Amino acid sequence: MNTAFTKPSRIALVVEDDYVLASELALKLSEAGMKVIGPAPSIEQALKYIEDFSQIDVAILDINIRGTMVFPVADELSKRRIPFFFATGYSRDVVPPRFADRIFVEKPLDKSAILHAISDCHEPAERPSRNQENRILSALSSREFDVIQPHLKPVRLVQGEILEQQFGEIAAVSFIESGIVSLIALSLDGSQVEAGLIGREGVTGTGLLEGDWRTPYNLMVQIEGTAQRIDVDSFLRLTHKAPRLRSLSSSFARSLGIQVGYTALANGRYSIEQRLARWLLMLNDRVDSQVLNLTHQYMSFMLGVRRSGVTGALHILEGEKLIRSVRGKVIIVDREGLILKAHGSYGIPEAEYERLMGFSLRGAEKNVMTTANRASAFAAPRF
Repeated sequence: MNTAFTKPSRIALVVEDDYVLASELALKLSEAGMKVIGPAPSIEQALKYIEDFSQIDVAILDINIRGTMVFPVADELSKRRIPFFFATGYSRDVVPPRFADRIFVEKPLDKSAILHAISDCHEPAERPSRNQENRILSALSSREFDVIQPHLKPVRLVQGEILEQQFGEIAAVSFIESGIVSLIALSLDGSQVEAGLIGREGVTGTGLLEGDWRTPYNLMVQIEGTAQRIDVDSFLRLTHKAPRLRSLSSSFARSLGIQVGYTALANGRYSIEQRLARWLLMLNDRVDSQVLNLTHQYMSFMLGVRRSGVTGALHILEGEKLIRSVRGKVIIVDREGLILKAHGSYGIPEAEYERLMGFSLRGAEKNVMTTANRASAFAAPRF
């Protein structure tokens, strides 16, 4: 059950490594009639206090504790459903998305601001259940979703549609609900290959929060679907009112950059059938069906190889009973087998997405791998 505070809590954990600030904060809390645990000057001591004390009503956390970020403490507090807020000189941008909607009190610490934060501090409610397929939108609090919802427009994504033109200005941001959008890298002589992809786990316009309104890629719909679209001006304005929206969008941009880097690794160091296995897994992560509507010609375009190379790779995967290939369709038969076949080219960007975003790319279904399979899948590739 969530706890809402309408008056100062009786027992407060203080995590602060500056002796003077910690002493002053403890004094202010004591004067307000509260009992103080700590102050804890280290992550280890804070975790020990959490373990040793059966009752903590609220925790006040500085972000940088002796050069280490306080987020392991925040994770433990969240696990135990103990309300907390940050009292810090840092900005929200350093905070992981899972804590982006927590209260911030800026240093120097004012007594009234601290007491107001304690009064308002509570364990966030469970994320609302709503008919929203996009992972970022579904992870927003009710307040933040209500802020952005009036600006969202449902759109249909048509295969081959260009959402962003290379070197063009980005006009709108799309929260993908279904389907797949590809980042197509184009060279000066017109050569092109898929560098990354976005599904329901993400959002387009990934450079906007860094002040970049242009894109170096063509952003093309690979598999048709739907999205929620918002114009750029509204999106940027709302990110100042909705910190979790800003944090999640920023973290997704980081995860997409990681994906692009590992696509380059796969293209340069892995065989066609290993790359195809990875690509099919990435598509499967972003759709509900095991059936993927893909032609040989389209796969050769996306992977940047000859059509005959794709045909041969499909025959290998089908011969190993990992997929079935019929006209215009590829059916995933053995997902775990595909992970092993990808031979380490798949898995790291997906794990990094979960680390950065705070939830799985596949939603409630995790990318489960046995210990033996994990060791085999992440072994060095054989050449």
